[in-house]
Amino acid sequence: TPAKPSYTKRMDKTGRPVSPHLTIYRLPLIAWSSVTVRITGVIGSAMVFGIAGATILGGGDFVSDTVQMGVAANPMVVPVAKFAIAWPLTYHWLGNMRHMYWDLTAKGFNNITMLHTSYGIVAATTAISAGFALYSLPARSRESKK
Repeated sequence: TPAKPSYTKRMDKTGRPVSPHLTIYRLPLIAWSSVTVRITGVIGSAMVFGIAGATILGGGDFVSDTVQMGVAANPMVVPVAKFAIAWPLTYHWLGNMRHMYWDLTAKGFNNITMLHTSYGIVAATTAISAGFALYSLPARSRESKK
């Protein structure tokens, strides 16, 4: 028996081509927010695998020693680096909390509420990440270093 023609070939014969969807339609902010949750999840996973791999290959203190050398070389970059690390992790966490809430309750699962929570997650993520970027742990005392 001959192979069944693809969907695209069947539509070409009828004069109804496949819609170019994403190439001509603009995604709403709600969709971008959901996509960003997934992208930040990939970024967070890459961070974990990168740190774990560097620790396995370089030894237990390799990552912390490398970070300390970077801080000593250019302390002005520290807040920017902390923000760059905190933002995707915070966004992913908040986005997942929103999705879990929707999955468990189905409350707020409408376009208006979704749009408002999308703006809220971006604002909250930026504020929390800025707080992490500006916060510094107190220096360890000499007694605790021994």
